[in-house]
Amino acid sequence: MDYAKIYNEELIALVKEKIKCVGEIKAVKFVREQTNMSLIQAKKLVDFCKE
Repeated sequence: MDYAKIYNEELIALVKEKIKCVGEIKAVKFVREQTNMSLIQAKKLVDFCKE
């Protein structure tokens, strides 16, 4: 799934910054709080942003 087409660049940039600053787990938590995604969806978005 191409998250870049679904979510705005601002969210993706924020997630990348969270990964660098606080790590993957807290980045997933941040995504869930911001988007109301399920755990699996949020983890996939964070994994996409790591690439």
